Amino acid sequence: MDRAGRLAACLLAAVAAAQAAFAAGAFEEGERLFRENKPREAAAALERAAAEPGSDERALLYLGLAYQQLGRLDEAAQAFRRGASSSQRWRPLFLFDLGNVYLIQGKNSFAAEILGQAIEADPGLAGAYLNRGNARLSIKDFPGARDDYARYLELEPGSAQRSSIEELLRRLASGIEESKRAEAEAEARRIAAEEARKALLDQVSASLKAAADETQSLSSGSGAVQGYGDELNLDE
Repeated sequence: MDRAGRLAACLLAAVAAAQAAFAAGAFEEGERLFRENKPREAAAALERAAAEPGSDERALLYLGLAYQQLGRLDEAAQAFRRGASSSQRWRPLFLFDLGNVYLIQGKNSFAAEILGQAIEADPGLAGAYLNRGNARLSIKDFPGARDDYARYLELEPGSAQRSSIEELLRRLASGIEESKRAEAEAEARRIAAEEARKALLDQVSASLKAAADETQSLSSGSGAVQGYGDELNLDE
């Protein structure tokens, strides 16, 4: 490499180092402000950090959380989606937080799906089971909610919410059994109605067949009379 080439390479390296330093500085500032519970100021710094190449992957994570605190939920979801698509190390947390945003927004089916992806990425992520259980409860997936709550308690046996979750599990078990009974009764009613309909159709069919047989008999008799009449010699 000639002198000009070396100089250009050095300049590029210097620019990259300056960008990395700027991004690192912005991230550190944003992280500090976030931890100081200043989400608005933190978001401004973290936006600068996230815009720079080579910035800390957590910039988007903190940025999404800052947006969430500010009630800017669509922007929070966008930040978490960006992070989930680009990060490997922090992907479970990005998915977890994205699912939580959907849960806050009442998009419970989406929340359950995304939290399921977080669990696939990190099966030990206890909070994801708890929140997916909440999402599934909202969409009336009671067996799924029961399984998630039970798994959460397995992972977090000392949870402060243990007693309330155990009570919820008891109610879910009772509700699931009642639901099964209601489904069985509904199925029995459906079968009974179908059998009654079939019996009615059979009766109608039998009645029509009997009427057809009677009509045929009358027709045959009438034909015999008409045939007998044809044999008379009218000239006599």
